[in-house]
Amino acid sequence: MRTFICDLTRAQLAAAGVRCDVALCREDLASAHDCTGCFGCWVRTPGACVMRDSLGDLGVLLARTDELTVVSRMTFGWLSPLAKRALDRSIGYLHPNFRIADGQMHHRLRYADHKLTLNFRLYGPSTEAERSCARTIAAANALNLGARLTGVRFPSNEKSAGTENDAPAVDAAERPVPARGVPRRVALVNASPRGGRSATAHLLGDLAEALPVYARMAGVDAPELVRATVRDVGALAGCDAVVLGYPLYVDALPSGMVDLLVRARDELASGARVYALANMGFYEAEQIAPSFSVIEGFCTAAGLCWSGGVAVGAGGMVLPVAKTPRMGMMRRGVSEAIDQLIMALLAGANAGAIEVRPPVPRFAYRLAAEAQWRHLAHEHGADLDARPADAG
Repeated sequence: MRTFICDLTRAQLAAAGVRCDVALCREDLASAHDCTGCFGCWVRTPGACVMRDSLGDLGVLLARTDELTVVSRMTFGWLSPLAKRALDRSIGYLHPNFRIADGQMHHRLRYADHKLTLNFRLYGPSTEAERSCARTIAAANALNLGARLTGVRFPSNEKSAGTENDAPAVDAAERPVPARGVPRRVALVNASPRGGRSATAHLLGDLAEALPVYARMAGVDAPELVRATVRDVGALAGCDAVVLGYPLYVDALPSGMVDLLVRARDELASGARVYALANMGFYEAEQIAPSFSVIEGFCTAAGLCWSGGVAVGAGGMVLPVAKTPRMGMMRRGVSEAIDQLIMALLAGANAGAIEVRPPVPRFAYRLAAEAQWRHLAHEHGADLDARPADAG
């Protein structure tokens, strides 16, 4: 079966002469909800989303799909907010437990006997840096889904334009003059779908608590901190620095954060510095790096200065160890990385890419995480290994 996920309307898809068995078009994606990060598709109704909208059975649909094509406007090096919404809602196709593939941690395949081919078509203006970023994330998606990637194409025909991010791509050489010195107003953006209950909220809170301390030690005035979510794009106005906090979702930024970036292009002053504070459930922090490239693409398009960030692997540990000493064994690596980010922020400097090594071996983290999934599923009376598509 051939399935299309696209941010075009049904009329646009029909006009393009596309033939497929199932198409989830702009109308379907727009009427659905963003993933909330509740993991109900793993521990409450395994394989199916607890939100019963047009994307509620996407995991089941993928289990019946032989060839999946994702069509999206190129947006800073990856998918548009609507197309990314669909991929974020697809995780019920996977099993919460882990496997090691290409030396890295990934989710087990719920349908290990299923053969899926995957290809992407990203239309609209793009730079070579954005196309390279898209190829990297597409390959990561295929590895995660246990799929065979058959192509990442960039159609030159612009007749299908008319969605998000219509402004032409900006050449990377046209970089703005970055803001220098101590910023006056810093936005701390929590882009986690879990909001204040998230590891992202804790990491941003730690930064907010430590920043005034470092400012006093440096003999400078601490900047005003503005706390924001993906809904608060207006809060970014007047900020000369931004820290984007987020969890990695399906190898990239969560859909809500992509939507924020699309809407925030004109809110920040030219040259404002943008930093990232990211975490992920997998062990290896380096898997976060491609998402930094998407933020860099946003900065290039918006005339801002990408200034690096912190990548925290084994993010499932952040909240369980939150009450241990900040410089104790379990938190020291993350705390030191956040401190480096703060010093770069106060200096108006580039922090580079800071990857945090987890404080426990990979096998120990894996055992603890999988035990937690089993416990949560048991609490809900769910079968973690369920395969809903088998009933269809």
